[in-house]
Amino acid sequence: MSKQVELMLGANTVIENNKCSIAFSTTKPLEFGQQLGLLWLPLDVHRKAVSSPAYLHEPKDWAQLDNKDNPSTWQLDLPQLFDTLGVSFLQLIAYVYHDPSMNLPAVELNDVSLTLNNGDIQYNFTTNERHVKAAIILEIYQRNGQFKCRALGEASTHGLASLEHHVQVSLDVRPPSTHILIQEAQQQQQRTQPNNEARPPRHVQAGETWTGTAFAIDPYHLLTCYHVIESAAMVGVRQQGQPDREAQVVLSDIGSDSAIIRVSDPLPSYLSLAQQCVDILGETITTLGFPLSGLSSQLQVTQGCISGLTGLNNDIRHMQFTAPIQPGSSGSPLLLPTGEVVGMVTSSLVHEHAQNMNYAVKFQLLSALLASAGISLEHTTDLISATPLTTPQLSKQSRSALWLVGCQG
Repeated sequence: MSKQVELMLGANTVIENNKCSIAFSTTKPLEFGQQLGLLWLPLDVHRKAVSSPAYLHEPKDWAQLDNKDNPSTWQLDLPQLFDTLGVSFLQLIAYVYHDPSMNLPAVELNDVSLTLNNGDIQYNFTTNERHVKAAIILEIYQRNGQFKCRALGEASTHGLASLEHHVQVSLDVRPPSTHILIQEAQQQQQRTQPNNEARPPRHVQAGETWTGTAFAIDPYHLLTCYHVIESAAMVGVRQQGQPDREAQVVLSDIGSDSAIIRVSDPLPSYLSLAQQCVDILGETITTLGFPLSGLSSQLQVTQGCISGLTGLNNDIRHMQFTAPIQPGSSGSPLLLPTGEVVGMVTSSLVHEHAQNMNYAVKFQLLSALLASAGISLEHTTDLISATPLTTPQLSKQSRSALWLVGCQG
């Protein structure tokens, strides 16, 4: 009977069985295939990707799951991988899935335990860092005819995307199960129902915080998304060079995913909603917002075009656009070259067969929401530029109307 080896960070040992089994567990309530993903990444001698990884949702001949309904144990055929495909290193990466709806509490990766060959080798990966989204926790390699494994702990707060540049391969962050993809689509569809049917409020824990974006529409009011302020006990707005301000929710609409918030002190500047727009399909748009504010609180600008005049399932209240967005972009304005707001960023749908499925609430709905609250926009028409502005000009003119929204449960 072989002696059990418990690996410490940085240590390595011989893998006796070349067709090895690896089982995983976690002490935190994270479910494999639901919140937590695993992938095996084959690398060459320079640690660049040799082929696409093996995922929970996409096993390979050399990496198979024991049970797809309980995806916590792998079977690896190391000779096939290293001797046939010319692999030099095989890295195991654990990661939490990207949340495309941008409105759920962030999931963090704290610890993963793995056992090789029925207990011959054990390794407990733990991290004291906060907001860890991905980690390289094991590396398998071949030396002098033997397969060995090394315990690693290279953690990242940026998720899988931060690893793509190093390995030069695109990594798939989407949840693996078909029913999860369907659930995402259903959640998006739920937002675009033609009425405001009640649904259970988002569950948040006391003291939990999250962020989004808002833009001023007059000296005291700002527009943001319903899902940004949903279930918040306290809402505040922040802008560099300005004092933080507490905000009150004036009116919200779950159907269009829109909300109006109000501050007590005058805002330095505001934007103008579009009045009449025809034939805007393909029109260039610019977004300004605060994506991934946990990494940077700086205003970020992206550019794209209006790629569709309806939303998910042909919802006429939304439009589709191509400017890149990230969690935290919700509530960002879509600006035409004239400086007019033609829409407000609300959601993004991640799907394996499509890209840039980003959606915005149309200006007509935003105008109707403001009218319902008795807010007149006549005074903003003089903000519209007579000639198209360049992106730097548009950014300079509009940035003081953009605010980071901070919410606490």
